[in-house]
Amino acid sequence: MRIHMGANYEGYELGRQLETHLKDSGHEVVWHGADFYDFEDDYPLFSMRVGQAVIADEDAALEVRGIVVGGSGAGEVIASNKVNGARAIASISAEYVTHARQHVNANILAIGAAFITLEDAKSQIDALMNTKFLMVLDDARRIVNTNEFENSGTIEGWMIEH
Repeated sequence: MRIHMGANYEGYELGRQLETHLKDSGHEVVWHGADFYDFEDDYPLFSMRVGQAVIADEDAALEVRGIVVGGSGAGEVIASNKVNGARAIASISAEYVTHARQHVNANILAIGAAFITLEDAKSQIDALMNTKFLMVLDDARRIVNTNEFENSGTIEGWMIEH
């Protein structure tokens, strides 16, 4: 599977360790982060690059996932989800990642290096790689509805007003 990855300075060390884990597991890893530790880099650039690459590969019918690593992971989730079609989730537990893959077809995992061990991160990444979307009709409809709103501001033609 192709994995698009990036990390800011707070997640750089963990990100590189996870890159090695993924390569050792037989995955193709495309690194979108800095080539070296840079204290002044920021997560939005890397998160959005990963999101764009994941969506481009999904559009080309490739099996692909994305991983972004930062300090908390929160900003990475927000920035990744600004990319149309991205479904980024925070790393909480392997069970959470499994559920998100099965029911919302999550395609990007945002990891907070300050809040996770290397082993837990590997476990969550393995869940992201090894779990399939169940393609339950209700789940698929919800994803389509979310994508429709993202693109047009409506769901099934109904304007969502606040």
